[in-house]
Amino acid sequence: MVNEMDGSGVKPPRADDDRGLILIVDDDAAVCWSLEQALQSEGHRTQVAADAGAAKRQLRKERPDCVLTDIRMPGGSGLELLAELKNLYPSLPVIVMTAHGTMETAIQAVQQGAFDYLPKPIALDRLRSVVGNALGERRLAAVSSRGELPAALDMAIIGSTPAMQEVYRRIAAAAASDIGVLITGPTGSGKELVARALHRHSQRSHGPFIAVNCGALPDHLVESELFGHEVGAFTDAKQAKQGRIEAADGGVLFLDEVGELPLPTQVKLLRFLEDQRLLRVGGEEERQVNVRIIAATNRNLTSAIAAGEFREDLSYRLRVLTIELPPLRDRLDDVPDLIGFFLNRIADRLQRRLSITEEAMALLRAHSWPGNVRELRHVIEEAGVLATGGVIGAEHLSLNSNGQGGSPAMSLEQSLSMVAQRLFNQAPGAVHATVLERVELHLIREAMARTQGNQLRAAELLGINRITLKKRLDQAEAGKADGGAQT
Repeated sequence: MVNEMDGSGVKPPRADDDRGLILIVDDDAAVCWSLEQALQSEGHRTQVAADAGAAKRQLRKERPDCVLTDIRMPGGSGLELLAELKNLYPSLPVIVMTAHGTMETAIQAVQQGAFDYLPKPIALDRLRSVVGNALGERRLAAVSSRGELPAALDMAIIGSTPAMQEVYRRIAAAAASDIGVLITGPTGSGKELVARALHRHSQRSHGPFIAVNCGALPDHLVESELFGHEVGAFTDAKQAKQGRIEAADGGVLFLDEVGELPLPTQVKLLRFLEDQRLLRVGGEEERQVNVRIIAATNRNLTSAIAAGEFREDLSYRLRVLTIELPPLRDRLDDVPDLIGFFLNRIADRLQRRLSITEEAMALLRAHSWPGNVRELRHVIEEAGVLATGGVIGAEHLSLNSNGQGGSPAMSLEQSLSMVAQRLFNQAPGAVHATVLERVELHLIREAMARTQGNQLRAAELLGINRITLKKRLDQAEAGKADGGAQT
């Protein structure tokens, strides 16, 4: 029996086979096993490769219908493999997976032609949906390459938790098109940063970025600010004025707190979105512009629509794709990275080195952060100024909601509840072991600090054997050394 070959000499996938052949590329055997089980339960065939080299050898034997590849692997990254595959097989859908995603990683993957981007731990329902779309399309995703990334990435968006990786995936997908994007999330979570990232990584990056806080505009001036006005349009209109929409021609108009727009202005904005034509207040001639609208709100628009305060048809036009920013309390594992970023910024401004004590870090990680990332930035900037010796301690932190100093009292039960909720979301199946490990290590460190590093006295204080104490300390040190070796 003779196998049909494509131009590369590789056996192509069978067009009459309803099942898909999926190549999984990951050096974590447990991940490969779980992905195989999920995909085989859907009737797909699977092959596994432990690294990029093994994947390329497998591809020389038979071309799969879809490739799932991790990014961090020995012997070559998944992004390098992606680039090679898109060069050799432009129509082959490649889905990128990673547990270490950043906005840069997500955008780079999509810009290089990835069909989609899946943050780890992978939700199996999402996996099945993405693979199904890839096999159904048998072509590149609509979010194809738009050229090289700008050299300066918006590094002010910090975070590697699953919630933030999903944000990065959506930024990457939305940046490559002109679709309407609605950014939701609580005040202080970074909605304008996301809007600026969308602009920076889009084909409109060379055009203007005009931001408007809709909630700060007086009702009687909002139409004039957005659409402009002609001379004599109202009492104080002594000269014509260009509106914010015209000023954003060729670029992006960011409507922050769009839920605060008055209903008459909503009607006029909806009409503009239909054909990109506007009429200045008091004008008679329509003007054609080319503007992408990105909107943001901390309000629940569904509730506002039900209350008659926001037009449902306008909401559909604004939110073709929604990017939901999580509150900081739901991604407390990102707090240390955010603190490091803000410490570097304030240290540069103050022209001195800054560090933070473990006690201060523990307080910051236990705080509920009602003001989100904006509150964290303020707390770190204030503490950096107060810590004249360069070391930020607990005494330098203002953590209560009114910002007048002191930290809110939190019971042990409240602290454990916060930790448990986070771990149930991020480490299901390992919650008990993780809590015990963290509590034990914290107790050991406190005992060592109280006894000035005397292991015998620390063991007596804790009520454990000195050999057990030394073993736990050695394990902690080994964990630090291996901390950068995760896949």
